[in-house]
Amino acid sequence: MFRWSLTALTTVFFLSVAAAAHAHCIWSEPPYRVDPGDQIIVDVFYADPDDPLDERDKTNMSLYVLSPGGETTDAALNELDTYYQAAVSFEDTGMYTLILERDPNRYRLQEIRDFGKSIVWSGQDGGLVHDPVGIPLEIVPVEAVELDNGELKLVLQVLYEGNPVSEGDVEVFRALSNDDFLYEEIDEVDIGSDGRLELVIDPAHNHVLETDYYVPAGEVEGTGFAINEVRFRSTMFIAGQ
Repeated sequence: MFRWSLTALTTVFFLSVAAAAHAHCIWSEPPYRVDPGDQIIVDVFYADPDDPLDERDKTNMSLYVLSPGGETTDAALNELDTYYQAAVSFEDTGMYTLILERDPNRYRLQEIRDFGKSIVWSGQDGGLVHDPVGIPLEIVPVEAVELDNGELKLVLQVLYEGNPVSEGDVEVFRALSNDDFLYEEIDEVDIGSDGRLELVIDPAHNHVLETDYYVPAGEVEGTGFAINEVRFRSTMFIAGQ
């Protein structure tokens, strides 16, 4: 069973030592497309996307690789000064999904559960639209339309436990350059009552999409002592094409 299933999540907690860490999220940065048989070094981060590389942090998290055939494998994270790297192999043709999960983290009376998702196409290009992969809080592209000016209009849906959320927003970060790690926040889009929202991006740039969803602790299994609410936080990385 996948480790990110709520019934299987561990209740390991780590006290936050800085308010800034409360705003961090996790994401991985694989390329959009690879060739079958490639092994790629993937950068993995725990930070605000607009933090400089030397100001980013580290945390306890795991990286899973979901293959086109549905098999899930763990990818070892190699620790660098302020981030991680993982060697990921792509043997088959089709869509791979890289899923990050951070150990549950306690911040005062709140528990934070972080997830991140990245899509990689091996040997073909199937676009950004895909079915949900089943992480508790998930940003799912349901429509992608190329505009006349070359930009890409995306219709996204935010799901919690497979159901549309009806509140909150999605923050949009765009890379200043795909050759470095720094981003700028370019938009903050409200989520509609059906869990959907629209945004326009430049597909040549890397993007990190981030959203949060708050749930009373009594509705979530496996929370720790004296926790009032659980903050689910999730990202989707979109690689520049």
